[in-house]
Amino acid sequence: MYELKKIVVSVDLSELDEEVIRYASVITEIMDADRIYFVYIAKNLNLPKEVAKNYSDVLAPVDETIKHEVKATVETYFSEREDTKSTIEVMEGNPTDKLLKYIRRKDADLVICGRHANKANIKVNIRRIAELSGCSALFVPKNADIKIDHLVVAMDFSQNADNALEQALQIAKAGNDVKVYGHHVYTVPSGYSRTGKSYEEFADIMLENAKKDAHSFFKKYHISDKDCTMTYSLSEDDKVHDELDDFAENHDADMILVGSRGRTAAASILLGSVSERLLHYDNNIPLFVVKNKGENMNFLQALLKL
Repeated sequence: MYELKKIVVSVDLSELDEEVIRYASVITEIMDADRIYFVYIAKNLNLPKEVAKNYSDVLAPVDETIKHEVKATVETYFSEREDTKSTIEVMEGNPTDKLLKYIRRKDADLVICGRHANKANIKVNIRRIAELSGCSALFVPKNADIKIDHLVVAMDFSQNADNALEQALQIAKAGNDVKVYGHHVYTVPSGYSRTGKSYEEFADIMLENAKKDAHSFFKKYHISDKDCTMTYSLSEDDKVHDELDDFAENHDADMILVGSRGRTAAASILLGSVSERLLHYDNNIPLFVVKNKGENMNFLQALLKL
């Protein structure tokens, strides 16, 4: 599941396209991808009838004009990768739904989208892409670092946390001197006072329990302490996403990786909330939502009528 050989890249002719395509070239090189599909989806590709009639001899078809513009940027960053086949597609329809169907049709391992800070520029609903794509999803904000030296993995010690960590370790293995942090955010339960212990005392208990969980997790999944440095922080207001983002910012992280969903109800709420909130943070750190490829595809096929 960790080989990212087929990648779909969503473009929208905004200023973010160049950064998304450039970042895609870095991921392509690190993961040695075979196929890259660049996709632009417009709600309507038709020119007004009067314009098309009066300027038919000088205006190229809209789809060809768009393809030419995307191609110019793609060739800037992919010209030297002769072993990677690239395709540029221009389509018409609902951008989010069409992209989800395209991802499924191409059996993609990863979809890469831009993460716009300005809502006016948003064409693809990245929340729906994160939730409904049958593969992992990477969201690239403006001014993202092209280097990939420090990775932060959200850790709740579930199966899906292992998926995210394994993906990070695969990237680190293929990269050069990449540091991987596993970060766990713990909280103090609201009923702690009934135990007769202070908030600080119970916080220490929760930290020690988290460290034991981490030890068991690493042993279960055969992960070495040398491969991943575990770190911990206490959230006093239960805002796990804030603590995770603060840690990533303070440690100069180049990417945050989050498992898509935990198998337990608690983990599902935790990771779902964290990934969803991080999608809308105003930072320059790419977010990688890691999934088991094809998981729940019967449900998705019915939902999307594929």
